[in-house]
Amino acid sequence: MKPEWKSFLIEQGAEFDGSTLLHFGNPERERRIPPQGAVLCDLSHQGLISVTGSDATSFLQGQLSNDINQVTESRAQLSSYSSPKGRAYTTFQIMQRQGVYYLALSSDILEAVLKRLRMFVMRSKVALEDASESVVHFGYADPQGEQRLKTVLGKFPEQNLEVVQLGNLTIVRQAASVPRFEIYGELEDACQLWNRLSVHAAAVGPAAWDYFDIEAGIPKVTAASMEAWVPQMINLHLIDGISFKKGCFPGQEIVARLKYLGKNKRQMYRVAIEDVHQPAVGAKIQDRDGEEAGEVLNSVLSPSGDHIEALAVLKIAATEQALNLAGAKVRLLTLPYSLDSE
Repeated sequence: MKPEWKSFLIEQGAEFDGSTLLHFGNPERERRIPPQGAVLCDLSHQGLISVTGSDATSFLQGQLSNDINQVTESRAQLSSYSSPKGRAYTTFQIMQRQGVYYLALSSDILEAVLKRLRMFVMRSKVALEDASESVVHFGYADPQGEQRLKTVLGKFPEQNLEVVQLGNLTIVRQAASVPRFEIYGELEDACQLWNRLSVHAAAVGPAAWDYFDIEAGIPKVTAASMEAWVPQMINLHLIDGISFKKGCFPGQEIVARLKYLGKNKRQMYRVAIEDVHQPAVGAKIQDRDGEEAGEVLNSVLSPSGDHIEALAVLKIAATEQALNLAGAKVRLLTLPYSLDSE
């Protein structure tokens, strides 16, 4: 996080534990705001990798699961990076800004992913860097967000993963039940936009953004889940995070086999856990016979505060049974996309 941006957030009421933003003074109130209310959320807890050089496009095309040629100044993309055994090291959102590719991922695996990607640069004209402090990155979600962004900026991205470039600002539309946007920018421009949007929006901690991602069924691989799942098991094929036509990439044979032989026995579901204690990544969900039925991937305390909402990778065959996590009832919730890949 840029020190100047941290100072700005502290002026807005942010409370930190070291470099980690916790909340803006009232975490209970902040949790209850989304999705009905407008929120601003610092996203510095997400890491950014920049990729530059004349071979950047071809290099990424050979490493990632999606077709990087579809990423433009006006279109972002979801993707992943896998081991040769087809297990996802990470999930990404990829966008272009001022001629540079930016790969957003969980900050706790940035160094490991960056180190591995650099192993395969060899003689390619590519530079990969930790860009987490190079630009300011925050989120804005608001039922009236389209109108308010249009008033403030003159335009806004209309479709999910559409990108609008406005001077030193880059705005990426995110999937959500309300208009939701990620904003990248230079310090001064970002501060000015935050101030203008804050007239109608409350500043909240990072859990609010986690809630929106879980509601939208967008998985986040973290250090605790690296190499745990093949991309299809976390639904990347259902949210346009995999291209089956682009050619080879690490783990491609495993990924393709799951698609064409239809042997995927696990899938990611959105669930409610009747508990208020956030489970660890990898916490086991059991069926009625006490057998392992799946694991928690991402979770957050719901806005109502009376249950946990989570993304969990479950055995498809187990989803017809009663499920629990350490005795707490687990029930399936709807996702905004079909779980049928055909």
